[in-house]
Amino acid sequence: MVSLRFLGTGGARWVVAKQIRSSGGFWLRADGTNVHVDPGPGALVRALTQLPPCDPALLDAIVLSHKHLDHAGDVNAMIEAMCQGGWRPRGALCAPRDALDEAQQPVVLPYARRFVPREWIVEAHAGPFEIGAVELRASLRLEHPVEAYGLHFRTAAARVSYLPCTRYFDAIVDDYKQHAPDVLVMNILRYRDSMDVDHLTIDDARTLIDGIRPGVAIMSHFGTRMLERDPARLAYELEDATGVKTFAAYDGWVYDVA
Repeated sequence: MVSLRFLGTGGARWVVAKQIRSSGGFWLRADGTNVHVDPGPGALVRALTQLPPCDPALLDAIVLSHKHLDHAGDVNAMIEAMCQGGWRPRGALCAPRDALDEAQQPVVLPYARRFVPREWIVEAHAGPFEIGAVELRASLRLEHPVEAYGLHFRTAAARVSYLPCTRYFDAIVDDYKQHAPDVLVMNILRYRDSMDVDHLTIDDARTLIDGIRPGVAIMSHFGTRMLERDPARLAYELEDATGVKTFAAYDGWVYDVA
């Protein structure tokens, strides 16, 4: 069985600072393997307050798409919880080099890195990296102010691709289409790109769905304007326009992939 639990579906500074939506990333379970992706602020609390809880001591890996606060604010707390305060080193840490390198303002603290016996650098087209029942590959480098990469997860039952924060460019479609995702998770932070920033909009979401043609599309990581316009309604509109089943994730939602 493969499932995704969304511990947080908020993005951008204001939504995260006010916790209008939580910012805990998502938790992938696949045949006994547990992976926490992008543990932003509050991830540890959100994991432990789920029903049933997502127990960090059962994690096999923590994965960062990039080092911005809304994706990595709780990474050290989650490492400590995964490794039980460092007394039980275990699991894997997967992150871009600039999230780890002490010369580049790392977000993963050196003492926490020592608790994790396996480390994998997320870089363009890297992989595969084996995490229990899950095979992980990285996408091309995305267009964002820090190193940012998409993530492609493959299991025996399903393929899940995650597209985090980036400006849209055509090569994304080619990269993701090659992986033929059963589920495509997209961070759609903005409604329209009125500020010319490196984030996806609802129009980009339609272009991506039309080009990649996943089995299912899931939007998450919403900014204020997206929330004002009701992501669930926008998901229905995208589904009508593309013919691809489309959901808007919400905090605590579980999607059973296979």
